[in-house]
Amino acid sequence: MSLDVVQALNEWAGLGLELVGLIEEGQSGAACVRRPDGRDAIVTTAFASIELMRQTADVLAEVRTHEIPVPLHEFVFDLGDGRVAVVQERLPGSTVTKPDAGTVDAIIAMNERFAGLLANRPEVAPPPLSLGRPGDQIPAELIERHSPRARRLLHAVRRVAGDPDAEVVGDDLVHVDLTVANMLFDATGAISGVIDWNYGVARGDRYFGVVKLLHTLSFAAASPDTDVDCRPTADVVARVEEVLARCLDPDMLRRYWAHQTVNMLYVSRRWGTEEAFTTYLDLGESKLG
Repeated sequence: MSLDVVQALNEWAGLGLELVGLIEEGQSGAACVRRPDGRDAIVTTAFASIELMRQTADVLAEVRTHEIPVPLHEFVFDLGDGRVAVVQERLPGSTVTKPDAGTVDAIIAMNERFAGLLANRPEVAPPPLSLGRPGDQIPAELIERHSPRARRLLHAVRRVAGDPDAEVVGDDLVHVDLTVANMLFDATGAISGVIDWNYGVARGDRYFGVVKLLHTLSFAAASPDTDVDCRPTADVVARVEEVLARCLDPDMLRRYWAHQTVNMLYVSRRWGTEEAFTTYLDLGESKLG
C-alpha cells in the first residue's frame, strides 16, 4: 500500500480520507484512514478485477446478516492499470503472531460457519485451481525451468489433478487466503474479524481454505526464515492435519495441496527466495510423492 492510493481516492472520488497510519504486513499492505464522519476505515489494494471486488462487496454484505464478522466493503474504486482500491470497515481486534491450538480451533470453527452460505449465489465462481494444466491461471513454465526436481514435482501435480476439467465444487463461502494473519481476535481469543478478501469471494468447498491454512502453517514451521517467536509448533500443524483427515476426501486434499504448491512455487520464483522455493518443493513432495 502506498500513499498515492489514498491520495487518488481523495482526488478522484472526493472521499476526504485522513491518513492515520500504514500497515506494511501482508502482500499488499494497508492504510488506516479516518472518514470525514470520524469513522476509522482500512484501505487496501485488491488482487482481483473491479467486477469481482464489486461482487465481493455485495456477498460480504449478505454474509454479515448471518452474524459472521466480515468487513463491510464501503467503496470499491478502479485505479486503472489493473489496480483496484477497497475502502472497508475497520473491525476490532488484533492479529496473532504465534498461533496455538486455540487459534487454529477458532479459525476452523469460523470456517464451518461458511457452510452453504452461497447456495443462493450460483453466479459466484469457484476458486481457480492451478494444477500445471494449459490455460491455468498460474503458468507452470517458470517452475519447470527451475530444475529436474521441480519438473518431477509438476509431473506429480498433474497426476494428482486427474480430470483435466477439475474444479472446486460446493456452495460454501470460500476464503481463498484463510490464514492466521487474516484473522482478528479479541481479548478472549474469539475471532472478531475475518479480513483480507482481496482475492475476491469464491463459492465451493470450504475445506479448500483449511488446506491453505495448513499449507501456510507448514511453511512457517519448516522455513528457517520464520522468527522463532512466530513459528507454529508441530502439534498446531498436526491439529489442522487431523481435521482435514476427518473432513476431506484424501484425493481432494492432495488436489488442493497440489494447487497450493504450484501457487507458492510460482510466487517464490517471481518474488521470493531460493530457500523459500526449496521449502515449497519439500512441502509439495510430502503429500504428492
